[in-house]
Amino acid sequence: MPTRTAITIFQAHRMDRWLCFGVVLIWLAGCAPRADMVPDAAALTGETIVPVYVGTTRAQEAAGVWSSKFAGPLTYARVDVSVPKTRRPGIVMLPGMHPDPDRHFLTREVASFSGRAAFREEVARTLASDRITDKEVVVTIHGFNNTLGDGVFRTAQMIRDFDIDALTVHYAWPSRGAPLGYAADRDAVLIARDGLEQMLEDLGRAGARDIVLVAHSMGAQLTMEVLRQMAIRKAEAMLSRISAVVLLSPDIAPSVFRAQAEAIGDLPDPFVIFTSQNDPALRLSARLTGVPRRLGNITGVEEVAGLNVTVINLSSAQDAASNHLAALTSPSVISFLKQTEAVRRNLETDPSGRAGLLPGTMLLAQEATAIMLAPVALVERAGN
Repeated sequence: MPTRTAITIFQAHRMDRWLCFGVVLIWLAGCAPRADMVPDAAALTGETIVPVYVGTTRAQEAAGVWSSKFAGPLTYARVDVSVPKTRRPGIVMLPGMHPDPDRHFLTREVASFSGRAAFREEVARTLASDRITDKEVVVTIHGFNNTLGDGVFRTAQMIRDFDIDALTVHYAWPSRGAPLGYAADRDAVLIARDGLEQMLEDLGRAGARDIVLVAHSMGAQLTMEVLRQMAIRKAEAMLSRISAVVLLSPDIAPSVFRAQAEAIGDLPDPFVIFTSQNDPALRLSARLTGVPRRLGNITGVEEVAGLNVTVINLSSAQDAASNHLAALTSPSVISFLKQTEAVRRNLETDPSGRAGLLPGTMLLAQEATAIMLAPVALVERAGN
């Protein structure tokens, strides 16, 4: 299988649409207040409402309140989020004592579905509407230390910032939502595998033609495990609906990722990995797990050589609010990923997936002006 090119982004301005899906996700939340799903009366005056569908195996303790406890059965809801019309791209402002829809992300309404069949009916109606093109669904999967509200608000931000017109569903596995819950979250990921697979099956049965999986940090481990178990079960029909996978700062040992990828076989195409050598969260994870590095902070492409993946190195993004989520918190990278259609068209029309690139080259976006070819060694030196 041919090895994909790697892409190093320095100051980003232009990139293709499907890479926008990678700029999604869900961060290591650490600052109070935390997002919650309790409807706020102030949201009723909000002008921009973004619906986010949610599938979760968290226990629901009250209306709009989900805990970190594992509930078992997969349940669904729709959360209508009030998003400020004017704000800095990539920023999710949360309310304090005085919620303001012109400044803050707020929950307007939470509607639970009576069961999986009711959710499938709703998805089928939405996919059949003029609002959704190509029956496409984007599924976001959060990482370590997230509440359900964290993931939902970040997904709503992604939809607005990147003008996503696909139906978007957030999978909320039962993270403890606590900085000291790393070991517990790794266990929760294993428990949550069947729930994510069931959700993908429900989306397929509802008529989703193409499903894009976008996973952040520890959520990437969950995503790879689900793809692996689907391949082992020979669920070819469901796997064929996975049209793209984007792993953002994946918290996976490179050797584990290779074993998972080899068990899956033909990876969804495109398969994109966002990395950064300046990611303090992954450096800490490497120490906690006793391995030299994680997939999200590999220093080159050697550790994924031979796999049909594209690596995008964001180490040099200068204006990111979070190095663990540079692609989502850097305005220049957001602009880059949002605007360019050329690379997507080339990747789609070139059967080899190399978009005309020569062997041993990287695609380099430099000086926020143009895309050019450069030798691998030159790009790697520039990134150090």
